[in-house]
Amino acid sequence: MLRPFDYYRPRTLSEAIKLLSETGAAALAGGTDLLVNIRSGKESPQVVVDLKDLPELHGIHLEGDKVWLGALTTMGEIVNAAAFRGPLGILSEAASVVGCCEIRRRATVGGNICNASPGADTAPALLALEAEAAIRGPGGARSMPLPAFYLGPGRTALGPGEILSGFFIPRPPEGSRGTYLRRTRVKGMDLAGIGLAALVIPGHGKRNHEVRLALGAVAPTPVRAREAEILLQDQVVDALSLTRAKEVLRRSISPRATSLRASPEYKREMAGVLLEMALSKLLGEEYAG
Repeated sequence: MLRPFDYYRPRTLSEAIKLLSETGAAALAGGTDLLVNIRSGKESPQVVVDLKDLPELHGIHLEGDKVWLGALTTMGEIVNAAAFRGPLGILSEAASVVGCCEIRRRATVGGNICNASPGADTAPALLALEAEAAIRGPGGARSMPLPAFYLGPGRTALGPGEILSGFFIPRPPEGSRGTYLRRTRVKGMDLAGIGLAALVIPGHGKRNHEVRLALGAVAPTPVRAREAEILLQDQVVDALSLTRAKEVLRRSISPRATSLRASPEYKREMAGVLLEMALSKLLGEEYAG
């Protein structure tokens, strides 16, 4: 049974910001987490502000050399969007494994990120794509790199009355390839025990100019694997460089104590396995591992 709360569905962004500035207010996007949490008693907002009628939070379009992704874009819309194919397809892959078909028709990318879950599937993909979070609030508009948006499990940099309006995603160079891989307890609908996003930006010959790696469910927040990236930059990925990168990757992550989904030891081992799988998939015949 849902606990009682006041419900508002503002038609303007300024009205929504004013309502969210009130103590005890919560933003409603897709509702796939908020309503579940209210029903279970995990959250008890006094006011729920439904953001669905705000045009500023919708849409996928080009803005110069970046793609604008509105926070209220659903997982299903991302999966079907032409913009998220090719070099940006990494985000579509991540969105395609969120929940089930029905959930993907409701769950939004903004909600997935604002929940600040360490294991959110779209977070590693957005980190690998170096997305910026766009924020609107009482003080106007601001933006920040996605890593700065996360303050800890369930905590973000949003202040009172602020709304995550969307993301600016730089388009990777032509020829770039990305993928998102994860491991869950069961086949089917489940949260990730560990997730890894990899993006390979080509260089000259068989050398990769840049390899970006981001992981979920291995630390208090989703993280970039910077040390492992450095070992693979401007390199031919062979058995030696891959072994070194896997060792560094395992050492660099800090999973919490054993959880329902996976132990720290399993996550460290699977981080290396997923890295090898991702590079094999992305490099194909160029992979020398």
